[in-house]
Amino acid sequence: MAISRLFRPNLSRHGAARALGLGLAFVLGAVAGAAQATPSYTVQVTANADLGKVTSAASGDTNFRIDPTTGNVTITNAGGAVRSTNSATRAMVTISCTGATGDCSKNINVQLTSAGGPLGRARALTRITFTMGSAVLAGGPGLPGSGSFTIGPIGLNSSKTFFVGADFAIAADDSGLSTGPAEADFTVFTAEAPATATSGPTGRFLATILRQLSISKTQDLVFGVVSTPTTGNGTVTIDPATGARTTVGAVGFGTPTPTRATFAVTGEGGQAFSVTIPATFQMTGPQAMTVTTTNSAGAAPLLSGAIGSQGSFNFGVGGQIPVNATTPNGSYTGNFTVTVAYN
Repeated sequence: MAISRLFRPNLSRHGAARALGLGLAFVLGAVAGAAQATPSYTVQVTANADLGKVTSAASGDTNFRIDPTTGNVTITNAGGAVRSTNSATRAMVTISCTGATGDCSKNINVQLTSAGGPLGRARALTRITFTMGSAVLAGGPGLPGSGSFTIGPIGLNSSKTFFVGADFAIAADDSGLSTGPAEADFTVFTAEAPATATSGPTGRFLATILRQLSISKTQDLVFGVVSTPTTGNGTVTIDPATGARTTVGAVGFGTPTPTRATFAVTGEGGQAFSVTIPATFQMTGPQAMTVTTTNSAGAAPLLSGAIGSQGSFNFGVGGQIPVNATTPNGSYTGNFTVTVAYN
């Protein structure tokens, strides 16, 4: 949590009296004795804005606009990055003041500005905006997105809040920038009016960036050539882990070689993902034939490696078909779709 302290100068009239001569010392000394104590201001960014996990686009920046009033996040361009959650997020700034009676009674000038260099695939913040929490807007903002405004007095031994939003762009896979933690910062410059705001704490817009998840087929599911049972029912099964074929009631031939379907997944290292495979699909031929699928992906597949690097995962899909004495001879073919998504 970033903290900044803001002080109002306390000019001693007693010291000024000495410069004018001893004849005025008593009178000015009495005035100095009644002078206010110096109030103490504390400025804190008490909440950062966090987009959570973001799967970046294949190409081009994606601009996420964070609304300071609601915390809602929208995409304002054609970027293809996707958040894993729709939760609201925004930054919050708290200004506190302590002192003696009569202190903490002046307006506060505020300037919000992009700060430092962004981290990872984050781009520098633009269009920094704000809305009042418990603070009261006392002076109109500057140009749209300038982040320049004035709030009313904090009040003695009290605190006031306001919220910060911005346009937070995330670079794509073709940027060559590192995945993993991404951060773009802003600074809250504050000063007791009428002074110009020149110092303050730093707040953060955060995200965890994942490269795109992709899947490719490396081999088809092939049951091969089999003979039907002379009587009764039978099955032909392909093991999803080994590709081995077993038959019940039928006889399998060696050519063409039976194989399981195999798939290669690439994405962000160390990340869990889900695999969606249809439980059954239809092959067409002399008659319809239903394939019941099995797979070796397991209940909780995990990409190899760690975040910030590319990971991979390979798995197979097998299946079983029914055959019986009345199954027509001929060729049977079909298709099924496998999809993957980050958890």
